[in-house]
Amino acid sequence: MRPADPELWRTASEQRAYNDARRRVRALRFFYMHALVYVTVNAMLITINLVTSPHRPWSGGPLMGWGIALAIHGMMTWSRVGLLGRSWEERKIAEFMAREQVRTISTEKQLVEAQMRLLQAQIEPHFLFNTLANVVSLIEPAPQKATLMLEHFIAYLRASLAASRATQGTVAQEAKLLRDYLALLKIRMGDRLQYTIEVDPSLDTAPLAPMLLQPVVENAIKHGLEPKIEGGHLRITLESRGPRMLATIEDDGMGFHPKAGSGVGLSNLRERLAVLYDGDAHVRIEERSPGTAVLIEIPLPRAFRTGDTA
Repeated sequence: MRPADPELWRTASEQRAYNDARRRVRALRFFYMHALVYVTVNAMLITINLVTSPHRPWSGGPLMGWGIALAIHGMMTWSRVGLLGRSWEERKIAEFMAREQVRTISTEKQLVEAQMRLLQAQIEPHFLFNTLANVVSLIEPAPQKATLMLEHFIAYLRASLAASRATQGTVAQEAKLLRDYLALLKIRMGDRLQYTIEVDPSLDTAPLAPMLLQPVVENAIKHGLEPKIEGGHLRITLESRGPRMLATIEDDGMGFHPKAGSGVGLSNLRERLAVLYDGDAHVRIEERSPGTAVLIEIPLPRAFRTGDTA
């Protein structure tokens, strides 16, 4: 149990929660005490009057009732004894605070996740301008190619919009979004971009937060493959590893940069994973020769775990 003194707590929100819980508990305690006093006094009055005045059982009842009620109320209030004493009050405060904490955590989690989804779904201006410029440049010399690029772009925009509104997606939906995104870039980069996406079929319907992997893929192309004159290969795999899913985004581009682990994109990814999986998901960056790999481990629901017979 936390200290009874709110001043010893670390945050203002905890103090507010404690004060609110204490007010509610005291109001509840006040009601219970009066109810107990009322029942006790009436029982005593009925017994006394039946014994002393069997023919007039209610004589002197109001005056005696007030006197006994005040006496019992004073004893319980000032000495804090009986069923509704200090320990009861502390238990009820802890109970109210536990409920409030659950509600607060749930609200904060939903808020952070909504903010993260909106952030991930935002299309960077340079990507939008480059795509539209490429479409314009292809309209006359290669109209079919321009049409194909527009189709992939529309599919990607539709998926991004749906992801920004959804609270949960699937592995298959994320894989489709990545295919539309990479197909779009493939038209622009040509042979400089080669990619493969490998997904364990048993994970197709497994839950996955919308647009969780897309920022990592975008980062790999922007910082790994695009700066490289000859381009390179991007490999994306999603596989089941017992109770966890391992997503690997690996490129053979420019290689690991010392600041890669502290970038805004990966920082947002770590924060989002921490909120979604309560610290049970992990991200690590590995330097390859050549290139870089980002590995994301996510806990799987029991129905999708391999080798789990429990």
